[in-house]
Amino acid sequence: MIRLAGGLLVIASASLFGFRAADALEEEYRQMQDLRRIVYMLQGEIRYARSFLSEAFLTIAQDQEEPYRSWLRCLQEKMDMREEGSLPWLWEETARAHLGKLALKEGEKRRLYALGHYLGTADVKMQVSHLQMYAEHLEARMEDMQQTMQTQKKLYRVLGMSGGILLAILLI
Repeated sequence: MIRLAGGLLVIASASLFGFRAADALEEEYRQMQDLRRIVYMLQGEIRYARSFLSEAFLTIAQDQEEPYRSWLRCLQEKMDMREEGSLPWLWEETARAHLGKLALKEGEKRRLYALGHYLGTADVKMQVSHLQMYAEHLEARMEDMQQTMQTQKKLYRVLGMSGGILLAILLI
């Protein structure tokens, strides 16, 4: 009886591990959508509203959920204080502090951190161009993910369940 209960617990935990891996894929995709939306909003604020970056960050922060809201507000506050480093440094530091725990892969995080190097130092046209290139990169990455996501989610779930069953059989 105890072996059966242990076997069922092993199967359940391995299955949950597979479902969690599938959920992590969906979470990464959703976070990339959020970043793309923020980049487009920032692009609009710079191009059409001709807002200063700190004003644009504050305006965009009002419509965002956490952690993006706190990131943009922190960035705006530090820019307005003008006591700390340059915008690229502020962008990277605040992004690391507020967005470091996102489910994005490390390469995507590095691209996000590097985006600040192209803001505030060039004219409006160049800033918008760099934001557009980043948005296009996100869209291409999201397209790739979308093509493989359903297959990968099923694979993670099946591997979790079958791995749990195999391990339970080996233990019993």
